[in-house]
Order: sequence, then structure tokens, then C-alpha cells
Amino acid sequence: MSEGAVQCPCGRYIANASEYKMIFLKKELNEIDILCPNDNCYLRELGYIRFEMKEGKPVFKEATFYPPFVTWNVSQLGKENANKHLKDMLREIVTKHITWDLLVKPETK
Repeated sequence: MSEGAVQCPCGRYIANASEYKMIFLKKELNEIDILCPNDNCYLRELGYIRFEMKEGKPVFKEATFYPPFVTWNVSQLGKENANKHLKDMLREIVTKHITWDLLVKPETK
């Protein structure tokens, strides 16, 4: 495994947070799904980002990866190393790879 890379249980290595796919299907829940970059992944959904709307603007609430993805990486990298890499990737996704302005609700007249 390359330095800084994590791995999905499907076998796909993910070296950079920009490789994940994000999808905003759960609009009523204010949730963005984090997907494996492998279109044939049997897990597919690796985590989520939740936010709330305040005054028509999205405000970050929480982000997490699901236990199967975390557990797999802990077994591959060790707990401390895996948690650091996964936390850094979540931070980068939230701060650099989500265009929060696109989630702004249009004002109603």
C-alpha cells in the first residue's frame, strides 16, 4: 500500500481525497454520500457528510466513514495510521472537494 493511501475492501486503493465520488441524493436528510471510486464496488457507499441549513445556507454538521471501510483500513494500516489517513481525507473532502455554494437554497419570493 502506498504512503497515505487507504483501500476499499473491493481492492481499490485511494491515495487522494479527490478520488472519492460524492452524490447528493438524500436532499431531505441534508446528506452527501461518499462513494468508492470503483464503479463495480460491492460496498459502494463508504461514508457520508451531513449538514444543516441555517438561513438558507449549508452548515457542516458531521462527516464519517462507515465501519466496514474503517475496520478494513485499520486491519491493513494499523489503528493509529488508518484513523489519521481517514480523518485527513474527510477533512479534505469537506474543505476542498465540496462546492458548498451549490447547496444554497434559492430564496423564495
